[in-house]
Amino acid sequence: QRLGLLDWGRYAEYFSRPGLGKLLWEFFFFAFPFSLFMGGFALFASQRYQWNGHAVGAKEVGYVFAYVGLLGIILQGGLMGRLVKRFGERTLVWSGYLSAGLGYALLAWTRTIGQLLGASTVNSYGMGVLRPSITALITHKAGKHEQGVVLGLTQSITSISSVIAPAIAGAMIDRHLLSAWALLTAGFAFAGLALSLSGKDA
Repeated sequence: QRLGLLDWGRYAEYFSRPGLGKLLWEFFFFAFPFSLFMGGFALFASQRYQWNGHAVGAKEVGYVFAYVGLLGIILQGGLMGRLVKRFGERTLVWSGYLSAGLGYALLAWTRTIGQLLGASTVNSYGMGVLRPSITALITHKAGKHEQGVVLGLTQSITSISSVIAPAIAGAMIDRHLLSAWALLTAGFAFAGLALSLSGKDA
């Protein structure tokens, strides 16, 4: 069984469940700021940074994404399993929100490529651990017969975020609200941190 993108009644049913609803909101607070970041970063970088005397363009943005992707491969390919065994998914979730929020917030004060790479390094841990950790917790909470539906719901959350968040990011950066965009993105991640620390999943 699959949920339609606009099947709001079924969404409400799952979001209202004790424990599972909290985890779905946590997934939203990962997906929405991630989409804000991905939807706005190239425009942000072109207005904020210089490379060899010219504004950062598509090539330089690609290098940054490649760097973050390499860190993600190292984390998820070699370290994720060890981190889960040692700390557990719940610890990885709140530490991931903290790292992502700090990384997003630091962008508001970066002015050089070196500073950008530093913020990206901090952020990469959060982006790398949040999705698999929250998804694992969601599948543990859902019944065996509905895990496919719930995972489909997380994809719907990602799709909705991918539609709305880039429009917000583009509108803010078009108005040169560069630091405000970075801090708004961080604010959603810190909201996820607060939610993840608000109590155990019942």
